[in-house]
Amino acid sequence: MAVRRIVAIVLPQLACELVKQRGPVSPSGKAPLAVILGGDDERRVVTAGRPEREPPAPAAVIDVVDDEARRYGVRPGQKVVEAAALVAHLAIHRVTFAEIDAALGRVAEVALGLGATASIQLGEQGAPSRAGGARPGAQRASRAAERASPGAAARSPWGDGPYDTVWLDITGASHLVGGEEALLDELCERVAALGHRARLAIADGPRLAQALARFGAHAADGGRGAEASIAPPGKGAAALGPLPVQALPVEREVASFLVRLGVLRVEDLARLPRAQVAARLGPRTSEVMELLAGRDPVPLLPFEVPRLIEEEVLFDEPIESAESLLFVLRGMTSRIASRLAARGEACGRLNVAIAYDRSIARLRQGEREGDGSAEPSPEEEERGPSLRFHVDMPVPLSDAGDLLRPLKAKLERIELAAPAVGVHLIASRITRARRVQLDLSRDRSADPDSLPALLAELSAEIGAERVGVLEIADAHRPEARSRLAPAADEAAARGAPRARGADPGAASPDGGEAPALEPARLLAQPIPLGRVGRGTIVAIDRHLYAIERLSFVMRLDAVEWWTPTPASRDYARAWLVSGSPSGRAAQARPGELRPLRDGASASSCGEAWIYVDRATGEAFLQGWCE
Repeated sequence: MAVRRIVAIVLPQLACELVKQRGPVSPSGKAPLAVILGGDDERRVVTAGRPEREPPAPAAVIDVVDDEARRYGVRPGQKVVEAAALVAHLAIHRVTFAEIDAALGRVAEVALGLGATASIQLGEQGAPSRAGGARPGAQRASRAAERASPGAAARSPWGDGPYDTVWLDITGASHLVGGEEALLDELCERVAALGHRARLAIADGPRLAQALARFGAHAADGGRGAEASIAPPGKGAAALGPLPVQALPVEREVASFLVRLGVLRVEDLARLPRAQVAARLGPRTSEVMELLAGRDPVPLLPFEVPRLIEEEVLFDEPIESAESLLFVLRGMTSRIASRLAARGEACGRLNVAIAYDRSIARLRQGEREGDGSAEPSPEEEERGPSLRFHVDMPVPLSDAGDLLRPLKAKLERIELAAPAVGVHLIASRITRARRVQLDLSRDRSADPDSLPALLAELSAEIGAERVGVLEIADAHRPEARSRLAPAADEAAARGAPRARGADPGAASPDGGEAPALEPARLLAQPIPLGRVGRGTIVAIDRHLYAIERLSFVMRLDAVEWWTPTPASRDYARAWLVSGSPSGRAAQARPGELRPLRDGASASSCGEAWIYVDRATGEAFLQGWCE
């Protein structure tokens, strides 16, 4: 039986990284940062007519600080007033538990491509893990209840330190990527693509791996750096020995008591008599004793991957510039691309919702309507005013740059009605990603997603209804023989059967070869010419031309009679000239009839495609022939 191997991914700066992903934490962008973990329902107040987040109370306790704030002496557990006395320009932000849950879920999702089971929560010791795993909503509810007690906001569900860890079961899977060291390297790259720094470790159980990742002597930026980050199979107790006693799942008071006694490391505690140690460790004695022996049978609760991929960012300060929104969207699309790559899937549509500031949006709406008391719609009253749009991909895409390009093209053409306070991005229409075989016969290979990415950008800029593949339709009227089909329609891309028509090589009634029936170019709208005949003068584009000869081509009699507008037409080719007689005229290209100017002796001519409505007798110019 294979020994269980678990990877612990610890994110010590998770809350600070979530704040920095919203944008600059201060006008200078270099202020020390402290984070208070708040509830999911945050209140807003209005200060000087501008909505802002409620400022933290002086007695509020700081939960997480970044490296810059730590250098100034700010520590987790300090009150806001104490930290502000140390650093006057300290930036203090709030992060909700829902944001923490979503961030850990993203890390678990990208890690699932390298292991069988990922988890952001541990089960009870001795209880088997549920096959289907807990639903994300149920997990959040249980964790919110466990954090309800004072001082437990930043604690993990089982009380062993901050809630900042993702576990991955890699039992029997590490050899697929070249071993455990290569697997850690790959995990580091995937987590870094989400914008997080991580500490990773591998051991025989989740608590052993978490202790090694959090307290092991390896680099804090996610590198392995030391042998302690990988505990050999069956050597969990030896790897745990050099760590401080705070690495064990004991209360803070118990750890402080042991340090005062001179028991600084786990191996010091393991040398003491078991009976005396058990009397001092409190209610979790059995768990600590198992860890001292190198046993860690705690099961993982499987993380349930959501079907839709959602990314949401809330701003502490409203923003109005498109550049700031593009900065945020760049990070969001990068995280979506990482999650899609881990799933082996691609996205066919991006839904964007940019939430407006309520007060300013209603004020500007009232100014536009000439009444300052404009009433919001029921939808705006429920969800708040927002800008909502979507971008369709002709072919599902998964690269971060390809996903950002159509969003950028769309956003550059949109003017915000009010300052934005948040962005919600949903990747829908998720399908299996295309697998393209490598082309080893050429030095350079074309990117198979370059054309779909360009089509997506054009669709966002000029409209999806104007981008597609021209396909041939089976119709009698020339203007209906081609139509624009969506580029995503593979059948349209391959082409449909050719339209029926006369054989170009068929004989004409006078014994000669009949001209081709299809015009070279059709006009968007036919130009009325009135009643025509040989020698008739017609006006085209404010210039006069003479019809030198007419050549009958075909007749349509009551085509599409079942519609309100059946077509009964006589089609003909007309030779149009302007200036001197045709014997001295130079032929022009189709659509390039140039009239005489300044008394020049040269003339322009060309062959037009016209039809006569048999019901009214009026002629129309429909296109040009070769």
